[in-house]
Amino acid sequence: MDRRQQETVIADLVRSFGSSLRNRRLYPPAHPLVRAPVDKCFSLLLLFFADQSELVLVISNDTLVFEGVPIFRLNSTLEYFMARLGRIGAPAVIFEKGIAPDELETFIRFLHETRERGLAAERIQELLRGMGVAHIRVRPPDEEEEDDLRFARRIYDNAISAVASVIREVRTGRLPSGDEADRVVRDLGGMLRKNRDAILALTLIKNFDEYTYNHSVNVAVLSLALADAVALPENEKIEVGVAGLLHDVGKTQLALDLIRKPGGLTDQEFQEIKKHPEEGFVLLAKMSHIRPATAYMVLEHHMRFDRKGYPGRGHDYRRYANSHIIPVADTYDALTTMRSYQKARSPLEALEAMRRLAARSLSPDLVAVLEKTMGAYPIGTMVRLSTMEVGVVTATGPGGQGPSRLALLVDRNGFPLSRPESVDLTRPAGRASLGRRSILSTVNPLLYPPAPADSFLHSATA
Repeated sequence: MDRRQQETVIADLVRSFGSSLRNRRLYPPAHPLVRAPVDKCFSLLLLFFADQSELVLVISNDTLVFEGVPIFRLNSTLEYFMARLGRIGAPAVIFEKGIAPDELETFIRFLHETRERGLAAERIQELLRGMGVAHIRVRPPDEEEEDDLRFARRIYDNAISAVASVIREVRTGRLPSGDEADRVVRDLGGMLRKNRDAILALTLIKNFDEYTYNHSVNVAVLSLALADAVALPENEKIEVGVAGLLHDVGKTQLALDLIRKPGGLTDQEFQEIKKHPEEGFVLLAKMSHIRPATAYMVLEHHMRFDRKGYPGRGHDYRRYANSHIIPVADTYDALTTMRSYQKARSPLEALEAMRRLAARSLSPDLVAVLEKTMGAYPIGTMVRLSTMEVGVVTATGPGGQGPSRLALLVDRNGFPLSRPESVDLTRPAGRASLGRRSILSTVNPLLYPPAPADSFLHSATA
């Protein structure tokens, strides 16, 4: 099942749980209105377990969350089931493969009959085991946080697949639907709200062989972060995110040799490249599930803040206000990515370069918002600490406040660590005499060993 199918199954599952619970207040356990929803739950779980070993559902801020992303399709029966779980003290429930129908019926009975509130997860588990329920577990929410990176990776990879699918279909002459792009953007936005650092850290993985796909997803993530920072309404955030994800789709209409050419372009080649925003606009205008604003943002993402870009339009032409977001995100990711014709800049170097472009190519207000969002030491910045250790910033906390976490690469004696060590800058540095670590300065990343991607990303959520 793909993500959309999984969410549909989960919504039906929770709705059936809620129906059985509600009807249990009015009818005996054997009544069809109580038993039939339980049977449906079992059938839905079997469907889900065809390719999964467990289903983890989390209640967070009165919202049902699956794999780190809120499921917004709520109704009264879903809310009733969630409320019962929350009151008892089970913010996260896990259904395991091998579950039997009787276990589901017993679980419903437990939720209906238990009058205690705020039970510890261990106590709930003990009660369920005593009732013969072996394939349903509960756990406190802090354990769920450990899965943020895994969920972020899956969401990021799904977005990569969505971009690849759109490009593949266009290149083979088919017109893709935009519904998958819409879905993955909603997932990316949900992950940003749940754990901003985890998803931003993933944008630092630069795969030269899949630059087009990585770059597109990174621009979507950064565009959504900017949209969050300027408090756009939810529908406009989705429009911005989809525009970021598909901003370069028009390049599918250009020759592959031209797109992949290393080094500089001739004047004639550059004139061809300049056609891609209009080509993208035409494609998006034909695709289903793409809003007009998204298509216009793709058309306008190279027009420049001073209107000297392309495609050229008269001074009477009114641009979408949100179109200025895409080029800011696009530029930041491009500057921090190594290409065959340029070396990657550090996050701070990229922001410094963007300040010079402000009021010409880029919106000065949005460049300032990006700087504030990324913080004084953006994720990916290599720094020297007061302990003389060297590490790379992996988390900055809400709104760029921080940094709060590093992956240490070099110890205080100057020796590279065999494996990066995750450290929390808000806590003392091991020995009391060392006190709390603080950042002294940035360092040149070329002088130190790079952090392995897995260790670096793990540090963002450790």
